[in-house]
Amino acid sequence: MLWESSRKYFDLQTWRALPSLLEDLLRRELISLAVIEDAASKLPRMLGGISFVNPDYVKEARASCTTLHNFMFGAALRGQSAFFSPKQVAIENAQGTLNLLNFLGNFNVTDLSEAELSNFYSVNNEAYRFFHFGYNYKVMWFEVFEPHRTAELQIQGMHIDKQTPLADGDIATLFRLTAEDALADPYRRFCTLFFPPKPCFQFSSGEQMLLECTLMERSDIEVTERLHLSIDAVKKRWRSIYQKVDMVAPEVLCDAQSGSARRRSLLHYLKHHLEELRPYRATRRAF
Repeated sequence: MLWESSRKYFDLQTWRALPSLLEDLLRRELISLAVIEDAASKLPRMLGGISFVNPDYVKEARASCTTLHNFMFGAALRGQSAFFSPKQVAIENAQGTLNLLNFLGNFNVTDLSEAELSNFYSVNNEAYRFFHFGYNYKVMWFEVFEPHRTAELQIQGMHIDKQTPLADGDIATLFRLTAEDALADPYRRFCTLFFPPKPCFQFSSGEQMLLECTLMERSDIEVTERLHLSIDAVKKRWRSIYQKVDMVAPEVLCDAQSGSARRRSLLHYLKHHLEELRPYRATRRAF
């Protein structure tokens, strides 16, 4: 599912290959995609994605005459390592050197006088924080072509990095926001996503996936299907999660008497500490 309006970012070859390419990148955990649906009709209203990208490729893209969207996915189509693997993300996250690429995600002007559109915009903002907070960013990249999105991103503190003419006469505007920008103007929306606390529980990637699914209100049965696990394997992961929390911060669960209460207490804590769900691998520095 792709919006026709997004086609203008890409050359014909990359656009035609994009559906299967996105599926492959998803399977290899090199990108994440989210669809926001209309509450009444259940029809998709927006498709957006994020990825963590190799800064060398970003540098080349900025010097090119094409869009960042087209350059990065074109590189991936040619088998190049433009997108970081979860292992690479974990290392970059611990070092505070992540380059985040927000891609697609175009939507029309939101009329807040319409209740459903107002709710959509609110849900979109909540979803953005859920999938973005907790990472140690060095730079965030956005690329948009709609005038209202360009104005919005400037209001939110982002800076124009490059503008690329598109075939239909529109202009693709590449925005960047750096850690230095966030420090200088910390009250803007996107700036608040920089510099999260360090994670303390050292959850495994499997445990993080379980917790993320549960925070998205999926039952254990739904989790078994999504993660291809048995119900016993899910229970084993929960036991491991509770053991790690009890060892490091027993106060998180100390007032919970039942299993369901322990889970509620932990999920409440994690909603405000999303850094615990992010890949993080500190490496020793060579002296």
